[in-house]
Amino acid sequence: MLESSVLSAALVQIADLRQELLAAREGLDETHPRYISLLNLRQYLILRSKDRTELQEQLFLMSLSSLGRSYAHVAASVDSLYDMLRSALGEAPIDGVLMHSFKHASIAEAIQIASTNATALFGGVPSMRLSHQQTAVMVTLPSYAAEHDGALIHSLAEAGVNVFRINTAHDTPSTWRAMAESIMAVNARKAPHEQLKIFVDLAGPKIRTGKIRRSVSTVEIGSNKASTPLRIYPRNVMTSGAKTDPITLESIDARLCTDPQFYALLAPGESIKVIDANRKGARISVHEVGAECALCSIDKKINLDADSKLKHRGSTGAVLSIEHECEPIRLHVGDTLRITEADLLGHGPIYNEEGVLVESASIGCTYKGLMRFVHIGDTLYIDDGKIGLTVSGQAQGWIECQVTHAKPGGSLLKEERGINFPDAHLDIESLGEIDRQNLLSTLDFADLYGLSFCQSAQDVENLKTLLEANGRDDIAIVAKIETKRAVAQMPSILEALLTCKHSSVMIARGDLAIEVGFRNLAIIQEKLIDICDAAHMPVIWATQVLESQMKNNLPSRAEVTDAAMAGRAECVMLNKGSFAVDTIDVLRHILHDMHLLFKKNRQLLSKETLW
Repeated sequence: MLESSVLSAALVQIADLRQELLAAREGLDETHPRYISLLNLRQYLILRSKDRTELQEQLFLMSLSSLGRSYAHVAASVDSLYDMLRSALGEAPIDGVLMHSFKHASIAEAIQIASTNATALFGGVPSMRLSHQQTAVMVTLPSYAAEHDGALIHSLAEAGVNVFRINTAHDTPSTWRAMAESIMAVNARKAPHEQLKIFVDLAGPKIRTGKIRRSVSTVEIGSNKASTPLRIYPRNVMTSGAKTDPITLESIDARLCTDPQFYALLAPGESIKVIDANRKGARISVHEVGAECALCSIDKKINLDADSKLKHRGSTGAVLSIEHECEPIRLHVGDTLRITEADLLGHGPIYNEEGVLVESASIGCTYKGLMRFVHIGDTLYIDDGKIGLTVSGQAQGWIECQVTHAKPGGSLLKEERGINFPDAHLDIESLGEIDRQNLLSTLDFADLYGLSFCQSAQDVENLKTLLEANGRDDIAIVAKIETKRAVAQMPSILEALLTCKHSSVMIARGDLAIEVGFRNLAIIQEKLIDICDAAHMPVIWATQVLESQMKNNLPSRAEVTDAAMAGRAECVMLNKGSFAVDTIDVLRHILHDMHLLFKKNRQLLSKETLW
């Protein structure tokens, strides 16, 4: 039997906490359409505003709830504890009428609200069952998804996909529409609660490295030991969506393309002479000719460059698939790199005849005006953290950086790679002009919009205003959390999302890991899930989920554990990959098993049959 002094001490702390929570109602508009969620979010913030671990320890020793699972219904959980402690001390319970007037959700009501919010976005039927956790599966569609009458989309839907992601950073409005039409064709045969959702991801203001100057290059093709298979394409085919590289060094058929006029002269059984970069000749034998490709073979090893020629029937064709390669810029720890806003081609370090450095390596930046946000001492990362730098100097339109992180043999700097500035306060609008145009072209089929680079409540308001102006405030807004600033602004971002009819949060762990530091990602993603739970806000768990499985049909051990952790989210996003159908099956199996053990962060005491 617990001493009354222990019970009384705990009751005093719970009573004080209860009064703090009641104060959260002050200034809140009770007519707010999502008042209950907004109130609970603010009460969660009060709960977490102090160190409550001593109180939790006392409650645990009394076999009472320690509030660690109360985030979706903070006040109701505190009221239950308050009532239990009063009852144990022989005091009267809380006045039910008075308790009801506080207008916070009961535990059951909070679970119902969260379930309804999730199913409205991702499909399914709301459930009050404690043991019933639903986690939807989202898959990113590749460029060719709409081909062959949407066969890929049909197979993914049959495998169990609930949401299809269309990434507007790639392809064109006509391709996106073709994808959407294939999805809608599948939906025509589904019940309302089974409808597949279309997630349109707006690219946002991506900050990337600029172009690098080219150098003349040659490509080796063929073999001196045996005839090598070769495919020749006309230029109009190679540039209109062929999914193979113009020329490869792989063990499969080599490929090149030529101009359509020369391609029209090709016929089976004939041969073509090719003149390589060294002015040496070889023979290409033509075996089959189709509208899109000619199957050939080449009799020896040669080196092709942009000046190489094909000769046949007195006509000359160009080898169009040879491009000048980027000048290699390899950076080592301690090297200097200048990043500029000027439209200059990037280049490696330049030395004089005596070997003295006269100009550091340089690369452009795609975002103009960025330098006003950056200061000496700031850290930045290029290419998903492969290259780390510190700003050591700056002037009008450029910054000078010292390389602090690279591979032991140096890391290669490439074009169009993302640049992250975790220490800088980038006051950049999430919704740019291109995003606005892409939104208008997808308005009639989008169910959810992903707001990339969302950093503030204002970013959410801007997208909400645009949707309202176009009569589509029914489309859900998904705030993608991928910067350090967004993490710090989560309470206000969630409050802005709660003014929307439908909304969600995506934990975009790719850029987020670089912004907050890889070592901090685990704790950050936990805290994001917790605060979203408090707002009854559905969460999408994204980036590199079962990536090895998607690419190689074999997951790593760490990926399996990661996928299991993702089961606490309302939706898990997979990227594109050759083994998407197999990966969906693996993911759904993992999620099903984990949902027998957990719902959100609550462990379920189902019957154990393992031993």
